[in-house]
Amino acid sequence: MKVLLTNDDGFDAEGMQRFYDELSKRHDCFIVAPDQGRSCCGHAVTTGSELEVIQQRDRAWTVSGTPADCVRIGLLWLQLQPDLIVSGVNQGGNLGLDIVYSGTVAAAREACSLGFPAVAISQYMRRDVPRDWSATGRRAVFVLEKLLERSDFAPGFWNVNLPVLMPEQHELAFPITECQPEKQPLAFDFELHAGDTIAGNGTSHVVYKSNYQMRPRQKGSDVDLCFEGHATCSRLRIGAFLEM
Repeated sequence: MKVLLTNDDGFDAEGMQRFYDELSKRHDCFIVAPDQGRSCCGHAVTTGSELEVIQQRDRAWTVSGTPADCVRIGLLWLQLQPDLIVSGVNQGGNLGLDIVYSGTVAAAREACSLGFPAVAISQYMRRDVPRDWSATGRRAVFVLEKLLERSDFAPGFWNVNLPVLMPEQHELAFPITECQPEKQPLAFDFELHAGDTIAGNGTSHVVYKSNYQMRPRQKGSDVDLCFEGHATCSRLRIGAFLEM
């Protein structure tokens, strides 16, 4: 199978590169990814300025644009014609309403809109658990192969989130569960940048603040199940992001 990989963390991100290492053992893989991180860019596309496309190595290119741009370049400019497009593995979860502004998910959505089977894959993370991107790559391939056994990629596309596993756990010892995205938003706020004061002209510098692990969740949602150790798989439709 011919697979096109992209992401929103940038070409050098370990999540995608280690996934490529594992997936290319089984499939014919190509990379078209942003030349720098584009996290949380949503489904932005570039139409009013040029895009720089650079071949970095055999079967791998960078694009000076968004994840959705990368999909368009791979399909329309490079003419790669893959059997499947996978976006990820993203550094951090894309659960619930994250999918609305996720560049990772947007790349899969763009691929789906152009008529290609697509999957977005993200690795939920916790600060208290060490990261192992090689293990994540193997987990991502494991889940993807399970999805490939199904014949119901269309209509829509899949959004996958991998769970956090403790170092002593077997890296493939987790359930894979189809579920709906959580519809309650992540709570967040803003605080004044450390050491700053509000200037006399009313200017302030504020910093986004949230606690991802404490986000609200309904039982059986993707947030709930991923936090409990499941790999969650949600079928998304282009026009109804939070419906199966």
